[in-house]
Order: sequence, then C-alpha cells, then structure tokens
Amino acid sequence: MRSIIKMVGILILFIFPPLFVNYFLISFDFYGESGMFISQIGIIGISLAAILLYLRGKRVYEAKTLMLIDGTKSVADLETLRDKRISYDSKAAVTKAILLRSFSEEEAAKLKRYTNKAADMDHYYSGLIKNADSSLREEYKIRRDNFNKKYKHKSFVYIDFKENLRMSLKWLGGFFIILIGAGLVQKFTTIKDLYVLAYIFQMVFGLGFMINTVIWLSRTLRSYWDKDYI
Repeated sequence: MRSIIKMVGILILFIFPPLFVNYFLISFDFYGESGMFISQIGIIGISLAAILLYLRGKRVYEAKTLMLIDGTKSVADLETLRDKRISYDSKAAVTKAILLRSFSEEEAAKLKRYTNKAADMDHYYSGLIKNADSSLREEYKIRRDNFNKKYKHKSFVYIDFKENLRMSLKWLGGFFIILIGAGLVQKFTTIKDLYVLAYIFQMVFGLGFMINTVIWLSRTLRSYWDKDYI
C-alpha cells in the first residue's frame, strides 16, 4: 500500500501543478508567450520544490529511525519500533539491528522481505551461514555464491517471491479498479467536465499503474526463477 500511495502522489505531482498554474494565469487573463513561459517556470518550480521536500523528509525519517534504534535496548522494543515505522527501509534497518542482537531464521526472512539493497543480503547470508546447522551451512554458502554471481554488482534487488507476488497483485488490482471505475463514470455521466476529468484520470493513473504492474510482474517472475537457487 505504501508504494501505491507514493505512486499516486507522484502522479498527482504531474497533474496538479499544471492545472494550478494554468488556472491562476487564466484567472488573470495572462496569455501569449510570456504566459507560456511563466506557466512552464511555475510548473517546474512547484514540482521541483515538492520533490526536494519529499527527499528531505525521507532522509530525516530514515535518520530518525537510526537514532531510535540506537536508543532502543531490547529486542522486544525493536520489534515494537519496527511495527511503528512506515517505510520498508526503516523496517529493514530495525530488522538488521534485531539480527545483530538475536539471530533467528524468522527475522532473517523478514530482512529478505523488507530490504531491496544488495548490501543487506550479505548480512542475511552471513547470519544464516554462521548460525545454521552444519548440514545446511554448505547449502547457504552455495545460495550466497549464486546470489553474488547474479547480483553482486547491482545496488537494488527484489528476491522475495512472496512479497513480489503480493505487490504485483496490489498493482494489478489497482489498475483494474482505475480502468473499470473511470470507465463507468465516462459511461453514465452527462457532465462534460466530469467525463473529461475521468478520461484524464484513467489515462494518467491507468498508465502509471500499468507500468508498475509490469515492473512488479517481471520482478515476481525473476524471483520465482531464483527462489530455488538464491
């Protein structure tokens, strides 16, 4: 749900500034080349400001997570902290802290679910190899080597099949909701402006959700092929 909300926010960022700036200029009867230039500057300025605010907010949020981890003593408190944090980056950071204090395969699986950083997988495999029974240690080493061969030089990886499948279904469901919902509005409305708005919504948001559905389906297929080897 977090990634869908983020995507909706990005799409709104592409729709709202042009509408707002154009409405402002029309209200003051400001047309021509000068109006076009001011419109473009306004759109770029609003969009850039929103992006910078988001990036700054994300950095502050993740930094606060690390600070809270340093101030948390017990594993139980760390688990509570993880439940309260929103972003997967924060959840992954808390999970790594839990694994450093008390390793378990359950927590290792959660790290694999939450993280998309290849560097975190070194932590994942090191913990499994160090704490596994001797009968499983060699298998984990082989899986680690397979991972390094395929993803060693990548910054981001998505290898948790179940999580990828869940995300694919969410994006696919959202795509059909947008497609059907906007289509019904266009079919039954008699208000021209509402029809146009539904059409724009369907085109912009439908395209965004379709692209993300394809991306997550490709990640799901890749992780399905990898799950017996990595």
